[in-house]
Amino acid sequence: MKIANFLVMLFLIAATPAIAIASGETIALGPATISLDLENIGSYTIEKESVISMDHEEKDIRFQYEITPANIILDDTLGQIMLEVHQMSASEPMDEPISERDQSTGIEHCIQKSDMIHGSREMTMEEYEVDGYDGVLATIENDSNDPLYVLGWCLDQKDGAGSVVCVIGSDLPWETTKEIFDSISSDLA
Repeated sequence: MKIANFLVMLFLIAATPAIAIASGETIALGPATISLDLENIGSYTIEKESVISMDHEEKDIRFQYEITPANIILDDTLGQIMLEVHQMSASEPMDEPISERDQSTGIEHCIQKSDMIHGSREMTMEEYEVDGYDGVLATIENDSNDPLYVLGWCLDQKDGAGSVVCVIGSDLPWETTKEIFDSISSDLA
């Protein structure tokens, strides 16, 4: 009897990671894949959008970048989760001010330039670890009861610079948003 219970316990321990992975969603966006646990949000649809290409000019610095967006639309509420992957043609500073005029870090700048933020709203930023990366969490006050939460991190940051930034936003309540943000796993494709 003890051996049977032991075998059942081993099976349950081995099956637990498979169950957690099965409830996750993996989304490929440009140079990155982002996996997140969406089990607690109900039914949803994922809508990938067209890649946006732009030139970035700042005095002598010029590089091209692409933004690959997607939206996760919840079927039973008005909430949504927005994803963007920003890919720059050159490695840029991520954890220091991008210029003398703009004291935002590279990650903060990507959050501010994302299509998730419309107009000038009150925004606070703080450090937030995501998937082992040093990220930035922006909380943007809006007209609804729940603010918009936007999280950014750089997948290929090395010596303070990088070229691939993931940005995810949620207008769901903080408790749900935090569960989703804390479940993120990301990698270069």
